[in-house]
Amino acid sequence: MAELRNVIVFSLGAARYAVEIRWVREVVSLGFVTAVPTAPPSLGGVVNLHGVILPVLDVSALLGQPPGPPARQGDGALVVEAEGVTCALRVDQVDHVASLHEDAGAVVDASGRPLTLLDPINLVRRALELVGGAGKAELAP
Repeated sequence: MAELRNVIVFSLGAARYAVEIRWVREVVSLGFVTAVPTAPPSLGGVVNLHGVILPVLDVSALLGQPPGPPARQGDGALVVEAEGVTCALRVDQVDHVASLHEDAGAVVDASGRPLTLLDPINLVRRALELVGGAGKAELAP
């Protein structure tokens, strides 16, 4: 049986995704993004948001796809918190907030198109794996 999920729908390139609102702390425009030398492509840099340094994650790279363009000032982002880690997921565009039916890891939008429902816990775990053992301290709030 499909469950109703309250989600934010967003775009990355031609792909559209959704993430449950319960994980999202803020929708922001990124300030100045500082690149992290030798970081994997999934870590697009770090940004100072309200006096807190947050990692900016590349969702495409975390999903095993080619990384998106480098994160830069003015890009949109969803600030999410999972596994005790707060980070920014760079997005191209936030489309809308909706209550959609979820079935087998996907939600279907009002026009009947399936969207991948992202799990921030899995994204954060994957980012930590890619950054390595020292990454936990770097990604921790």
